[in-house]
Amino acid sequence: MEDFYLIGLTGNLGSGKSTVRRMLEQKGAFGIDADKLAHVAMERGSQPWGAIVAVFGADVLKFNGDIDRRKLAARVFNDAGALKKLEVILHPAVGALVRDILRHIDSPVVALEAIKLIEAGMHTWCDALWVVTCNPETAAARVMRERHMTLEEARARLAAQSSPAEKTKNANVVIDNSGDEETTLAQVQAAWEKTVRPNKGRPKTAWLYSLPRPAKKAGPPESSGAKKPASRAPSPLREAGAIPQPPEPPPPERAPETSAPRAPEAATAPNSAQLPTNAPKESKPAQTASPSDASVPVEVRRARRSDFFALAVALGKREKRLEPLGRDEVIERFGARGYWVAVNKDQIIALVAWEAENLVATLREMWAESDELASRAFPPLLTLIEQEARTLQCEVSAMLLDVQAQAFVATQAQNLGYQPSELVNLHRVWRPIVEARLQPGDQLLVKRLREDIVIRPV
Repeated sequence: MEDFYLIGLTGNLGSGKSTVRRMLEQKGAFGIDADKLAHVAMERGSQPWGAIVAVFGADVLKFNGDIDRRKLAARVFNDAGALKKLEVILHPAVGALVRDILRHIDSPVVALEAIKLIEAGMHTWCDALWVVTCNPETAAARVMRERHMTLEEARARLAAQSSPAEKTKNANVVIDNSGDEETTLAQVQAAWEKTVRPNKGRPKTAWLYSLPRPAKKAGPPESSGAKKPASRAPSPLREAGAIPQPPEPPPPERAPETSAPRAPEAATAPNSAQLPTNAPKESKPAQTASPSDASVPVEVRRARRSDFFALAVALGKREKRLEPLGRDEVIERFGARGYWVAVNKDQIIALVAWEAENLVATLREMWAESDELASRAFPPLLTLIEQEARTLQCEVSAMLLDVQAQAFVATQAQNLGYQPSELVNLHRVWRPIVEARLQPGDQLLVKRLREDIVIRPV
């Protein structure tokens, strides 16, 4: 599929780009985090690794030969010349990895997140440019929390970023992520409905396969009401010949103010795995289903916003809290990852949180009301999740069982093909995705979803 709709997602440090990408993934988009692919590109022994060592010296290496990203960041921080040298090395390598992934996916919408999306010229590949912004105080607080920096360090790092105005001047969509998750989610929902056109992106064959640039053809006349996007300043890296130039597509069009078709809901579980269903109504307190009642009807599906209260109750039980989670906490989790649930009337009796990124599906927060209900709910739940993961071309499903996971969850997972593994045994492309989510004490179980590997060595 080469007419997928490609959203370029960017924003400065601390703006919350990844939060917006995960929301787009919940809408059905395939998410790619180009910044994590940069970590893959720098792996020991790769061409970029060799170039970085040649330019910056062996003192940027750890004792085992891996690049110490903190040391490297310290070298290029406040040194524009050093930063440009690093970008000249990394941008083409990351672009090659992105194209490798895109050539193999089969998704109508793709969200490509990169902090240097515009600087690397990757925005010219996209059908729409989305920019995430937030106020400086919120950005500084996020950088302090996520990067373990002092306030002074966070402010210095943010001051070194390009001006948000440089990013927003050509944006098709601007998301203000200064507020709570619910406010951001509402903006993403509105922008998705108004601007995203699944499977109606510009043809990308020439760029994906690096074919010769076709001769320019006269396009249709612009409508009198069309707004011509502002011209973009050429990338200095592109002028220097550091980045392979993709075929020059026209700049992203301003999307019409008409609603586009929504991404379809995932198919329901196969009849052989699904029990009689009752459609859920408005969430409210419900009696706990009796684990011994084999006739309890179960519906397996994605969690909906109307499930917030039932989700709060189920997560509270999973975490052994005295009361359900607060609404704000549920909204925050719902915005950060997708939930699949098994429902009996208005009550969630089993759940799995999941997300897909860079060819890896990660599953967390698995819970069921009882062992018996787990044996009935998990097979169709995991079947649906794996079906969607395969649709997004995920190569592996990684299940992270924390210390709160019930003992029977691991047993059920292994019965369904998940095998215990260690982080070091994962493919180099999968490892940073899982590592970023793995917490101390987590048990890692893995299931291969496809045998072929999409990404080739850089």
